[in-house]
Amino acid sequence: MKPNEGRLQTGEHILARIIENKINDAKVVIARFGKENEGSVDFSTSADLRTLNLEELERETNEIIKKELPVYKKLFKREEVERDFDLSKIPLSVNEIRIVEIEGFDKRPCRDPHVDNTMEIGYFKITKAERVGKDRYRFLFKI
Repeated sequence: MKPNEGRLQTGEHILARIIENKINDAKVVIARFGKENEGSVDFSTSADLRTLNLEELERETNEIIKKELPVYKKLFKREEVERDFDLSKIPLSVNEIRIVEIEGFDKRPCRDPHVDNTMEIGYFKITKAERVGKDRYRFLFKI
């Protein structure tokens, strides 16, 4: 695990929820965390995400971070959560699904590391939004 992967991963969940709330068909395709303090998240959507106001998204993300929300990580049997979540990216052979919940804000399956409280993320900066394919957009960010 990279030193800041939990911070990046949890910040990405917050940004993803904000975008998904704004754009009905936006879905996370993949998130990447290459450098120590930088990451990216790709969305699939019919909307042009480059038209979103990056400063507003950044402000909204940091407002959630500042709320000091607890982050819960819990394992469930697949059949307990398959009606509530899209598990299509998770192989059928995986019987236990880890759900990460940012209290009162977001809840999704994820196996990666996360912080215990949103304040641990620090300041979240969106550096770029770009189109990377037909109906696919990438947001670059750092903490």
